Amino acid sequence: MGIKGRIWPMIEQNSTFFSDGPDAGKEQTFLTPGVVFGMFQIAERLRFGIGGGVQIAATQFHTCNHRWIWTVRFPF
Repeated sequence: MGIKGRIWPMIEQNSTFFSDGPDAGKEQTFLTPGVVFGMFQIAERLRFGIGGGVQIAATQFHTCNHRWIWTVRFPF
């Protein structure tokens, strides 16, 4: 239910596998802790949420590290 139904902590994991190019055969994985604020009702069946987090590299090989990401969500 989140904190009072409006603040939702999250953790995300994503990986990228390179099959071609200069990084062929390499893999990178990121862990992203973050928070989403919402869902706020803006119409009868439409809600709105916004959030953010920071991608942290979890593998030795990575093309970036400590990047901020943002999300906007419109569940219906």
